[in-house]
Amino acid sequence: MRDTATRKADVLAALEKQKDVWLATSDVGGRPHLIAVSAWWDGHELVIATRATTATARNLSMNPAAKVARGAPSDAIVIDAQMIESGAVEDLPELAEGFAAAVGWNPREEGEGWMFFRLRPTRIQAYRGYEEVKGRDVMLRSRWLA
Repeated sequence: MRDTATRKADVLAALEKQKDVWLATSDVGGRPHLIAVSAWWDGHELVIATRATTATARNLSMNPAAKVARGAPSDAIVIDAQMIESGAVEDLPELAEGFAAAVGWNPREEGEGWMFFRLRPTRIQAYRGYEEVKGRDVMLRSRWLA
């Protein structure tokens, strides 16, 4: 079983690989919405891009709470996060460049109406199977435990 410091290192390595994660949001009524999105870990927060007209964008504008998942049940990372910032991709050129370099595509090239959402982790869990469920927290209240 991995200790907290090893789990944290594994989480950071996985997040730095970038690419796709599952993102769950909900509207004010609590109806969940789940999508796969490209995510860029900038070292502190996750940055995702989606069109402004999507359910995800609407949900995050009304309810900033989100849940992100990566991996399989045998090697899972689950992140509770808060949306702390959003903006049109054309208004955030430095963010767009970092996002494109990290995930391999640029939302500015996909047409109008794309937005970035910056998600700050508040809790991160990492576990490999049931034997690692105990001690799965590596971050609480946006602070690393190791």
